[in-house]
Parts: sequence; structure tokens; C-alpha cells
Amino acid sequence: MSKFKYLAVMGLFALAAPASAANLIVNGGFETLSTPIPSGKGGYEIGVHYNYGQALTGWTSAPGSTTNANSSFNVLFDASKVLTSEPDTRYSASETQKLSQANFAGASPDGGNFVALDGDIFFNGALSQTVNGLTPGKTYALKFYWAGTQFENRTGDITERLDVSFGPSSFSTATVANPTHGFQGWFLVSKNFKAVSSSQLLSFLSVGTPDGLPPVALLDGVSLSTVPEPQSWALLIAGFGMVGVAARRRRLRVVAA
Repeated sequence: MSKFKYLAVMGLFALAAPASAANLIVNGGFETLSTPIPSGKGGYEIGVHYNYGQALTGWTSAPGSTTNANSSFNVLFDASKVLTSEPDTRYSASETQKLSQANFAGASPDGGNFVALDGDIFFNGALSQTVNGLTPGKTYALKFYWAGTQFENRTGDITERLDVSFGPSSFSTATVANPTHGFQGWFLVSKNFKAVSSSQLLSFLSVGTPDGLPPVALLDGVSLSTVPEPQSWALLIAGFGMVGVAARRRRLRVVAA
């Protein structure tokens, strides 16, 4: 194969190889905050009815019902403070509910901050984000880590799952069962969706049983990226094949010489 043809093959390979797909989720690791976590606290409640409001950049915690102003109990935590047993890992100075090493098996593979979503039917509310820049008809891969557990000042066996929706499509994770102060996870979930519009709402809702204990789902490392089209993979495979053929012919010429 001539040098020109070889360079042409390499150009085809470069065009066929899919670039690292960008994550379309804003702040999928929950690291960017409009209000930092105060010193001595492990985190804080997020939502319009709480002191720090919608402090989680890119995300909105449901406002709650008109009959229960403190519903939609979604809490931001700093994993490092929970794991190192800070003097006070509570999310606010007046609350006793917290996560501690007793029922927190470790930070997610994504590390850093994570959110805890109450699964009690009287206190659960969606954590959501409007995703922009989608191409209708294109397939996207949603990935995230989640776990099931319980706040430290509650006792009793629980079950936990996450209900996830993206535009008109939805699915539920597997339901996990935990004994008092148990922990299961972190689980990596991957699900493909086909976009129907250029902008769609992504939501996570914690659902657990029984009410009052409460069951809690932890969430971290959310990402959404395009899935390569079949024709892109075909071009990529063809590029590999042509490069392989060129390399084999070159070796044969060297041996013949």
C-alpha cells in the first residue's frame, strides 16, 4: 500500500472512531454548589422550603406538597465527612437524622458529594434536571450509581428503589431490601433512551417501604451521552481491517526482500 493510501486509511479510521462522548448532564457528581457545605456539617437539605434552597447547581428538588411544606426531603452529603466521622455529620445543627459509618458502606465510585432521597411517600419528591442539546431520534445512554440505606435515627426493615424518567420514558431500578441500618450498593445502572425532543426532563424519585422509617436511596455519578450509530461502528471496523491489511502487506514485503 502506498504512503498516500495508508494515510487515507488512517484518515478514514479517524473519522470512523467515535470521539469521547460528552456528558450532557450538568453537575452529575453533585460537586458544584451555590452555597458550600458549612464547616462541621456533613451536608444540608435542598429545596425551596429549606435554608439553602436550590443550592445544587443544575438540579431542582421538588417543592413538596401544599399540605406538607417540608416534603421532598432530599439531602446533599459530603462523603468524606461521613466516612471520616466528623464531629457532626448531620446536615443541619437542629436535626438528628444523619448518615454515619454505621450504615454507610463507602463513597460511590464517583466519589465526592452524593444525594440522599427520602423514599417515604409523605416526604419523597423528584430530583430533576432539564437536559438540553438533544437530537430527536438519537439514542442516549444514561448511567448513574445508587444505593439503598436508612437514616441513623430510624430502625426497622425497609425496601428501596429509584423511579427514573427521561422525557416520556421511564423505568425503575431493582428493589433492594435492607435490615435496620443496612446498606446495599453502590449499583451501576445503565439505560438507553431515544430522544423525542431537543430538551427533556430527567427525574429521580425515591420509592420505599414502609413509610416513616424512612427508606432512603443514595444517588451519584449521573451521566448522559450519545450512543454511536451502527454505521459509525461499521466504518470503525472497516478502518481497523484496512489498517491490518496494510500492515500485513508491509510485513510480507520485508520478508520477501
